[in-house]
Amino acid sequence: MGLHLCYELALPPDTPESDVAERVRRLYAEAVRIPFELVGPFVRTTAGESLGDEAEADDPLGHWFRLGAAIRLDDRDPVTGGRTELLPDAIGFAVHPGRGCEAATFGLARVPPEDDEGNPVHGLPLIWHWHSTCKTQYASVVSDEHLIHCHTSLVALLEAAERLGFQVIVRDETHYWETRDAARLVAEVHEMNRIVAHFAGALHDAIGDRARVDGAIFEHPDFEELETRAVTRDPPP
Repeated sequence: MGLHLCYELALPPDTPESDVAERVRRLYAEAVRIPFELVGPFVRTTAGESLGDEAEADDPLGHWFRLGAAIRLDDRDPVTGGRTELLPDAIGFAVHPGRGCEAATFGLARVPPEDDEGNPVHGLPLIWHWHSTCKTQYASVVSDEHLIHCHTSLVALLEAAERLGFQVIVRDETHYWETRDAARLVAEVHEMNRIVAHFAGALHDAIGDRARVDGAIFEHPDFEELETRAVTRDPPP
């Protein structure tokens, strides 16, 4: 539970792979210039390649991008129905904006188009496309300033993608993308923090000592205040 920055990247389906790679490399160069906490390696995968074991990966962010590519393919074993963990042709990278924020992936994969529910439609020509989500909400556990830094760093990279000619679609649950209002970003996150704190506190009280209830919201320095405000705040007019 939390607020996400959701986005899609695309290039025309007939774009040569060499041009795709060059465009993504230029986006990667932009990522290196943005003050992310970490920028993972530039990754290329080949159709039919196996995802591999995370424990054996050379770089966690590199594996995170590979996992995002595998999810885009969503290939299933015809006998067991389980995910085969095969990869498509994909080019990209992952970044970690900062503490409390999820890692985010950027790039393109050669994948089937999707229906309105996000399911791959097989049998149609493949397209160059990527979609990803990044939960930025719990960067607020550090501070509001840190939240703004993490969220706006990702927005800056999406703006760079637009300048480089990517087709970019953004759905920002904090509404920062469309408003560019940092105060609105902080207010939306504060409200969701109160909701999550109330839910997490109630779950913790209901379970008691029978099981451990954990989550990023418990690390918030004002958790008890948030939990109380979630219960007692006046309803909206």
